[in-house]
Amino acid sequence: MMKLEEILVTRNSVGKPVQRKEDVKFVMGKGAYVDDLDIDCHHAVILRSPFPHARILKIDTSKAEALDGVLAVVTGPEVAQQTKPVPPRAITKPARQYVMAAEKVRYVGEPVVAVAARDRYIAEDALELIHVEYEPLPPVVEIDDALRDDAPLIFEEAGSNVLLHDRLEHGNLEDAYKEADLIIKEQFRMHRYSSTPLEPWAIIAGHEKADDSFVVWANDQQPGRSTVNVCNALGISHYRLRFIVPDSGGGFGIKLALWPYIVFLCLLARKVDKPVKWIQTRTEHLLAGTHAPDAHVEVELAVKKDGKILALSMKDIENDGSFVHTSGIYGLIKFATLVGCYDIRATRAELMSVVTNKGPTVQNRGVGKPTMIFVIERMVDIVAKKLGLDPSEIRFRNFVRPEQMPYTTPSGEIYESGNYPECLRKALDLIHYEDWKKQKEERKKQGRYTGIGISAGIEPGTSNLGYYYTSRGVPEYMGNAEGAIVGMDYDGNVNVLLGSVDTGQGHVTTTAQVVADMLGISPDRVSMNTQLDSLISPFLGHSGAYSNKFNDVDLGAVIMATKKLRDKMFRIASHMLGLPEGELRLKDGKISAVKDEAKAVPFSEIASLAYKKILLLPEGVEPGLKEIAYYKNPVAKLPSKTDFNVQLTHSNSVHAAVVEVDAESGAVQFLKYVIVHDCGNQINPGIVEGMVIGSTVHGIGAALYEEFVYNEDGQLLSTTFMDYLKPLSIGLPRFELAHMESPCPYTLLGTKAVGEGGAIGSLAAVANAVEDALSPFGVRVRSLPITPEKVVRAIRETREI
Repeated sequence: MMKLEEILVTRNSVGKPVQRKEDVKFVMGKGAYVDDLDIDCHHAVILRSPFPHARILKIDTSKAEALDGVLAVVTGPEVAQQTKPVPPRAITKPARQYVMAAEKVRYVGEPVVAVAARDRYIAEDALELIHVEYEPLPPVVEIDDALRDDAPLIFEEAGSNVLLHDRLEHGNLEDAYKEADLIIKEQFRMHRYSSTPLEPWAIIAGHEKADDSFVVWANDQQPGRSTVNVCNALGISHYRLRFIVPDSGGGFGIKLALWPYIVFLCLLARKVDKPVKWIQTRTEHLLAGTHAPDAHVEVELAVKKDGKILALSMKDIENDGSFVHTSGIYGLIKFATLVGCYDIRATRAELMSVVTNKGPTVQNRGVGKPTMIFVIERMVDIVAKKLGLDPSEIRFRNFVRPEQMPYTTPSGEIYESGNYPECLRKALDLIHYEDWKKQKEERKKQGRYTGIGISAGIEPGTSNLGYYYTSRGVPEYMGNAEGAIVGMDYDGNVNVLLGSVDTGQGHVTTTAQVVADMLGISPDRVSMNTQLDSLISPFLGHSGAYSNKFNDVDLGAVIMATKKLRDKMFRIASHMLGLPEGELRLKDGKISAVKDEAKAVPFSEIASLAYKKILLLPEGVEPGLKEIAYYKNPVAKLPSKTDFNVQLTHSNSVHAAVVEVDAESGAVQFLKYVIVHDCGNQINPGIVEGMVIGSTVHGIGAALYEEFVYNEDGQLLSTTFMDYLKPLSIGLPRFELAHMESPCPYTLLGTKAVGEGGAIGSLAAVANAVEDALSPFGVRVRSLPITPEKVVRAIRETREI
């Protein structure tokens, strides 16, 4: 692996808070989102199931098809005849499902019919003319309902509502339990919530009748895998699908699940003479735009009297709704953070993926890690309380120490670097921990209930995609990688094209910073096309914006392609100047002699030789200045139940919160909030800070506000922002941040993940603070969200949230 000083010839940009380059066009309203594209389209709308569980007996679309302006209709049974079933990845039981409901519906909002018309108004009118005859079946809503012996089956062929049930044990658990002085066991419930990007799902699907091929525009954040899924479902060769991703207004994992809709929209497009456009409404997004699953988690810690944690046992039951493609992955990904920041040498995990008649789940921001860190950080506080230890002290006694890095967890996850004790020390100093402990007691005398909460968490990045198949067998995907094309144009400026996409993370700016310092130029001379086109983009099955992989494999590909370009430029410049390459250097857009800077050739002249004066090129050097490279993370392991790594980089952070809880109203007010974050070397500290704060707001929303509520009949009650509450700036704390830098030895720039950490660590920080504040009432926090209603009920009646 190259050293940092071999990669960067200057340090003028990397590590600096360079202003974002890409924001100007969006602020000026010049972004090109799917709905902005100037394409002559018909419009599609979707008839969705009003029942959570029912057989489809008959679909009559004749009146809709007779409506003037209606051009085509596609029904679930048609889709089932023309496509292959949805492929499972993690589950081990058989479960046949298509991208549109065929024989039965399994959740409210499941697509049943799609209609294309001249405009959206006609299409919406047509939905009211479609008659679907259903035979309602008993709904299965909650985990306990699904696990009953007499529970109705969501997938009859599975013979059970548990589609994955596995047990994995690592380390010497028996000895750990024998050595332990006490065993502490608790149960937690995680609620169902999601992300709500400003731009919901958006798709345009066009059909070329001449060769039965398709062109799709979609704001998909993982186009590599979606391309594979769409082609497989339609049974077409990959060259017959051109996939284009324009600008995208946020993703957060939720836009990993567009591909089933692309499949049936392609079938609809096949029937008409123009592309069809479908733009998801906010209600559709909340109803069926995928959620994070609710879960029941039982955790048991084997502990010594001095607070040392020897072993962890977990039983994780996930309510995965009814989408077999992602069922089971939330439990498996918990192995990335199963032991948190702690030196716990033995673990046991029992994983269950349960299907119900709730909406589908997909990889929402953090994907299982928010639940895992919430559970383990709550448990650490509970153990501290039982042993009479300060919450900070028990963490210091259990942290993985810096000298243990790289540290391998019992299951095989590799924590590559970090100083967890110092991170906590910084957070305690920044929040004035000892002062608040004193103030807390004084405030209690005044009837003001103040609490302090700490949460130390791991933020993994770059998924090793083989983990999906840990229980299932041979994986379709393994490891992680990305591709990039870096080229120099005729005037010596540089353009980058990634196989990935940008959903608002600042990729244009950070890429320009890296390329600029590799070539000794200003970032203003580097441009990047963030839109993906499968005809020209160097994408792989792994390509996309997910799992915080940009800093690792995406930039790795950019670096390797830029190095190829740089090496070629040196060969050409050496020939032009008559000097050995070792006597040349890059500076200010030129390659010059080390000993005589006046002897130099600007990039534009090198480009002129490469593109125009090609007969003057040195022997063996091809014309052109454009290079392609693919880069894979070097530490990914092959899937194995005994030794595997789910993710490939591991940032860490400490969140510390001080809250005041109003015992009468149940309202939670933030008095102080501190974050100390270590994501290795930072490319752009300004962007890092924005991501840390943004993800923390997401976590606070999950901790206090956001929840999908279903009634006992399987109807979702939170389908607008009147019912699905989001955090507002007026109720948020003023975040105080500090950063540490423990470079990752396995990424080219020493970088690690950033973007999900706040959504992982903040939940427990808030919960620990609220429980501390309510300790005079004996209230325990064992679930989220912590709403005012739950707080008041706990104080007056239940003693538990």
